[in-house]
Amino acid sequence: MGREPRGNGAREGAREDDGEDGRGGGGWETMGSGYEDKPLVDARAETARLTPRVRREFHDDYWTVSHLKLLYLVSKYSHRAQSAYEKEVWVRKLPLLVLIYEGIVQKVFEYDYAPESTVVKNTRLYLNVSQEGVDDLDDLIEGELIRGLRLSSAEHQSVLAFQITAAGLALVSKRMSEEDRQLVDELCVADGKLLQVVWEDETFYLRNETISFESTITDVEDVSYVVSPYLPLALRRVGGPVTSSNSHRASESAAKDSTIRDDLDEVMTVSNVTILVGEWIPFGVNQIVKLNMKLGSNDRCQGGFFTPTVDTDSTNATCEIPAGLTNVSILDHDMTTFTNIEAQVHFPEDDGIVQVEHFGIHLRKDGTIVHGLMIESVMDRILDNISLDNLARLLVDVHMDSSTILDSLLSDHQRDLLQTVFLGNAERRDKINIIIAERIAPQQAADMYMDKDAFENELRQVLGDTHEAYDLSDRDVVITGSHGILLTGPNAKAQEPVMLMYLSIMSRDVFVHNVFNRIFMTDDILKLVRQMIKNHEEDPNSVANIRHTLAETSRDIILLEEILVYLKESIEQDESIHTIPDTESGRRLYEILGLKVMLADLTVRVADMRKILEAARKEIDGLRIMVDTVAESQALRVHEDIRGSSGEMLVQIKSNSKQGTSLYTMQFIFAGMLAFELLDRLTGEWSVVHTEWARSYIVDPFMNKPLVWFILSMCTWVGVAFGVYYLTRAIDDKSAGAISYRIKVNKPMNLDALDEYLAFKAIIGEDGVANGDTTIQRVRWQEEDITRWEGYLPIIELVYDVKHGFLLDVHLTITRRASVPAKLRPETLKIRFFTELQEAAVLTPEDAATIIDNTRRMRAKVDKQAIGLPIDQAVSLKVKVPNERYYREIPFGRQTYLELREEIALKFRVKPVQVLQIFKVPDTLIADDDDVARIAPDSILEVLLKAS
Repeated sequence: MGREPRGNGAREGAREDDGEDGRGGGGWETMGSGYEDKPLVDARAETARLTPRVRREFHDDYWTVSHLKLLYLVSKYSHRAQSAYEKEVWVRKLPLLVLIYEGIVQKVFEYDYAPESTVVKNTRLYLNVSQEGVDDLDDLIEGELIRGLRLSSAEHQSVLAFQITAAGLALVSKRMSEEDRQLVDELCVADGKLLQVVWEDETFYLRNETISFESTITDVEDVSYVVSPYLPLALRRVGGPVTSSNSHRASESAAKDSTIRDDLDEVMTVSNVTILVGEWIPFGVNQIVKLNMKLGSNDRCQGGFFTPTVDTDSTNATCEIPAGLTNVSILDHDMTTFTNIEAQVHFPEDDGIVQVEHFGIHLRKDGTIVHGLMIESVMDRILDNISLDNLARLLVDVHMDSSTILDSLLSDHQRDLLQTVFLGNAERRDKINIIIAERIAPQQAADMYMDKDAFENELRQVLGDTHEAYDLSDRDVVITGSHGILLTGPNAKAQEPVMLMYLSIMSRDVFVHNVFNRIFMTDDILKLVRQMIKNHEEDPNSVANIRHTLAETSRDIILLEEILVYLKESIEQDESIHTIPDTESGRRLYEILGLKVMLADLTVRVADMRKILEAARKEIDGLRIMVDTVAESQALRVHEDIRGSSGEMLVQIKSNSKQGTSLYTMQFIFAGMLAFELLDRLTGEWSVVHTEWARSYIVDPFMNKPLVWFILSMCTWVGVAFGVYYLTRAIDDKSAGAISYRIKVNKPMNLDALDEYLAFKAIIGEDGVANGDTTIQRVRWQEEDITRWEGYLPIIELVYDVKHGFLLDVHLTITRRASVPAKLRPETLKIRFFTELQEAAVLTPEDAATIIDNTRRMRAKVDKQAIGLPIDQAVSLKVKVPNERYYREIPFGRQTYLELREEIALKFRVKPVQVLQIFKVPDTLIADDDDVARIAPDSILEVLLKAS
C-alpha cells in the first residue's frame, strides 16, 4: 500500500466499553432520582486513539555543507531580540529564495532549480526555485536550527519567515569553515554592506547603498522539445478524425540546445509521457456557440490562423500584427456542448531552440478546458528517460502558450472576467498538471518517493507541494501534489476517466481559490473607502476619488457575482464529475483522491462566497450614501461662500464703475484747469501784464486782439490733455500685457520645506480662513530674481491647507508691456515654478511631474516631430552605474540638466545631490543643458552615485 496521510488521525470505531448512548463508561448515569458514581477515567487515555508524533533526531554529522551555508545565510539576515526593547529580525522566504538562486548561479550552492508559479504582491509569475534549497530549509526547521514564522500579507497571502536559533549559531561556529563563510559573504555582501532583495517594476534587484543589480530569477529557461496533440477517447466523438502526430520530427530536438545555466542532476525519469493540463474558464452555451461560429466549425474551410490582436481598422486594405500565430483545426464538435480542436503554435523562439508545439484542446460548456499533448522528445531523449527537470521547463511553456492560444479564442467578456480574477495577469494563471507515464525510473514502492529528499524534490518541480503517494498495483503508482498528479505504470492510461474527473474538479478548486483571494481584496478596498470618507477633509480630491473607486469596485463585484453563477451552474450541470467509475481500479482511485469530498467542499465554498459578495454589495450602497452626504455638505459650504462673495463683489463692481466714469471725466477737466493755470502763471493775474516786456510780447500781440487769447487758451488745453492722455496710456501699457496662470493643484506638500522656501521671499500679503475641519492659508509675494524670470518679476499666490498639508491653488501673474512680445509663455512659467517647488522639497518629484505632465507631453510631441520620430513612439535613455549588468530606462524628452539628474535620482532611489557625474558612453561628460540637448534617443548613460 501507499504512504499513509501525514498526521492521519482517523478515528476507529466506538470503544468496546462504550454504553448505548455512546458516552462510554465515564461520566454520570441517571438512576431514578439520584446518581451513581462511575470510576473516573484519565482524559489523556483518549490519546491512545491518535497516532503518536514522531520527532526526527538530527546529529551533527547529518548536516551537510549546503545546510551550513544556508544556515549561515539565514544568520546574516535574522537576529533574535536580546531585550524587551529590541525588535525581532526575520528573513522572508521569497527574498531568501532569490538569494539561494543567485548562490546557485555563483556556484555557492550545489542545488538544482526549476521554474515554479508564484504570486509576488498581486502579480503571478514564474521563479527559478530550488526545491533542494526549500527541502534543506525544512530540515533546518525540523532540527530546530532555525525558527519559522507565518504571517498574513496585505494581499491575503501566507508569508513564511525564518530566524536562526542559538543552536544554529553554535553549529555554524563549530562546523563551518572560513572558506565557506567567505563564499556566502561574497554572495550577500558588497562593499561591506549587506545586499537587500528589492521587488521593483516586476523585477527582483539585489541592492545596498552603493550598488544595485538585477536578478535573473524570473528568466525562465527554454529547452528543445517536440510534442504531438492528444485528447483522451472519453472526450472524443465516435468517428472523429485521428489527431496529428509529430513522431517523425522527434529527432529535431536532439541538438541539445537550451538556455539552462545550471548543471542539472537527474534523480528520476519518466517514459512514454502524456500530459493533460487543465483549467476552468467561465463558459456557457452561448459562448460555446459563439466559439464554434468563430472557428467556422460548420463551414467548408474550418479553423485557420488566429491571433489575440484586435483589428481597429477593419476597412483598410492591409493589416499588421505581431509575430506569433496559432493554427487551429477542428477535430469534432457539438454546436452547443463542446469543441475539440488541434492548435499548433507558431511563436518565434531563441536561436538554437526547437519547440514543436502542437496541442489538443477540449472546450466544454461547463467551463472545463483540457490541453492534451504527447511528448515525442525533450532534448536528446526520445520518448524514454525524460528528465523531470526538463519536463518542468516544458510545462511552463505549455502553460504560457496555452493561455496565449485561448486568448485568441475567448470572447472579450470572458477575457475581462479572467483579468478581474487574476488582477491583469491572466496570461500567467495557474493550472493543473496530469502527467501519465508508462514507466518511471527508478521503479519502487510509492512511499519511497516521499522521502523528504531527492525524490520528493524532483516531484515538487512538476506537481507543486507533494501530498500523498499510493500503490495502485505492483507497478502502478499515483502521486498527488498541490498543482497536479503523476500516474505511472503500464495500466495508467486505463485511469484516464478518473484523471479527467480529478482535472475538472481541481481546475475549479484552483479557480475558486483565486476568486476567494480577489473577493477579500475587494473587501480591503471597501475598508479603505470607508477610511477615505472618514478623513475626506484631508484630501480636496476625496469625493471624486471615492466615487471612482466605488464605481470600479462595483464593476468588479458584478463580474465576480457572474463568475460565481457560472461556477454554481457548472458544478450542478456537469454530469461527468458526479459519476462514480464502473471499474474496481477506477473506484479505488476515486476514493483515494477523495473526489466526492472535494466536490462537496467546492459546492459549499461557492455558496459561501456568494454570501460575502452580497454583503459587499450592501456595503457599497451604504458607502455611496455616505459619500453623497459628504458631497452635499461640501456643495452647501461652497454655495454659502459664493453667496457671500458675490454680494461683496457686486457692490465693489458698481462702486468701481462709478469711480471709473468720474475719473475719466475729471482727467479732461483737470487738463483744462492745468492749462489755464499755466497761462496764469505765465502772464500773472494782475502785475505781469503791466510790465513793459509783457505789454510788448503778450498783451499787444495776443490779449488786445479779439479771440486770439481765447484760441491760445484752447490750444494749450488740448496740448496738455493730449500729454496727459499719452502719459496715462504709457503707464497702462506697462501693466496691460499681463501673463496669468491659475493652477488647481490639490497635492500633499511638506509644510516645513514651504516655511523654509517662503523665508527667502518678499511677502506682500498673507491671510487665512479657519473652521473646524480646515485651515486655509493664502500667501502672496513678488519674485526678486530678475534673471530667472527673463527680466520679469512675477507675483505668485499660494493657497494651501495648513491642517492637512495640501497645496490647493497656485496663481502666477506677470505684468509686462502689452506692446512688446512676451519672453515667457504661461506653460514655461508653470514649469519653472513647479520645478522650483520640487527643488525646495515642497512637492515630491512625482507630484510635481504630474502637475506639469500635460506641458511636458506637448513639448515632447514637438521635439519628436522636430527629430522625425512618430509622436506615439516611446523614446527612452538607458542608464546604468559602472560594472552593473543591467540598464534602467528613463524617459527621453529634451530635459534640462537638472531634470535629467532628478529623473536618474528617482530611478535609482537616491537624492539628486548624490548623482555626482553623468557620462554618455563611452566617456563624454554631461555637465550642462547644452550637453543634454545633444543626447540622442536610446543613448546609453553611465552615472556615478555618491553613497547616502
